[in-house]
Amino acid sequence: MILRHWRIATSILISLIILIFAILNRQQLEGSIGLLQQAKPLWLGAAFLAILTGYLVSSQVLRVALHSLGHRLGILRMWATALVAIMISQSVPAGGVGSYAFLVSIFNRRGISSVQSTLVASLETLSYSTAMLLMFSFSLGYLTIHKMETGDATYIAALVALVIVGSAIFVLSRSEDVLRKWLLGLTGGLKKILRRDWSDEWVIKMVQDLSENRALLTNRRRDILFLVFIQITALSLHSLGLLLVLLSLGVHTNFAVVLTAFGIALITSTFNVLPGGGGTVEAALVAILSQLGISPPQAVVSAIIFRLFNFWLLALVAAICYSWLMHEKRLHVNGNNGPEHNHPSATQGSE
Repeated sequence: MILRHWRIATSILISLIILIFAILNRQQLEGSIGLLQQAKPLWLGAAFLAILTGYLVSSQVLRVALHSLGHRLGILRMWATALVAIMISQSVPAGGVGSYAFLVSIFNRRGISSVQSTLVASLETLSYSTAMLLMFSFSLGYLTIHKMETGDATYIAALVALVIVGSAIFVLSRSEDVLRKWLLGLTGGLKKILRRDWSDEWVIKMVQDLSENRALLTNRRRDILFLVFIQITALSLHSLGLLLVLLSLGVHTNFAVVLTAFGIALITSTFNVLPGGGGTVEAALVAILSQLGISPPQAVVSAIIFRLFNFWLLALVAAICYSWLMHEKRLHVNGNNGPEHNHPSATQGSE
């Protein structure tokens, strides 16, 4: 509970800073909006198609995971499910938890047992988190190389990358008992400093989830690697959409630049629980694109168009998909962790 309140407070603070920055630079922003009239519709259409394809590829993570357990659901249903899950994760506080719960609920409605539904949702969450961290590592590496090539290397990006990767490896290699002891000690110190008394249940749950995901990674290493590849492909298609948006404005750059910008934006969005990232995604895109040689006005317009395609327009589609998925007839699960035999559509979902 305390952690969630701090995240909400931090999210609001970040969004307020962005709003103040936008007000102070409103003249430049007004000039940037004028560039919208120069955007070429064909390139914009291609960008939107690339983003839609990215969501379709994301849905294959669920499809592959379900197929490994003997279930087959239709492509349209999987695309709708993935789209809604992603939108939930970006739209509400503790979105990752909400997305996880939604996936489990939807699969239960299709006659898939809770155990298998939980496994599929865990595979999706773990593969996405891994893909996001890999993209972020690439982004930091590319920024470092770019700074070196331009003679403006501060090595901060490289240091951050080493700290993040090293810390992740160190933490993941610790035993569950050690992690629990460390975190309980840390929260105990915070309780004394802040003079607050909150429950330690969230610490125990977090360590347990980490241990379960680590065991899942070890036991299904090959499956996880394939799912991570799918997730990276999907995120790359979103980056391609950003590149096409830039091309629509007459901006010529390379794929590594947009991949770097999107990788940083993904990470920043995880620290903001407000709908759509509270402006952090757009701000991160503008900041990184500007650092990599794109003029601020063009960076602003491309970020606005990209987020319109990537989130805001599809949020309406996701709402329709959610209504469809949640109003479908519920299928029953038998005691053998599978759908009852008198419901063949449980494993062959029709569209």
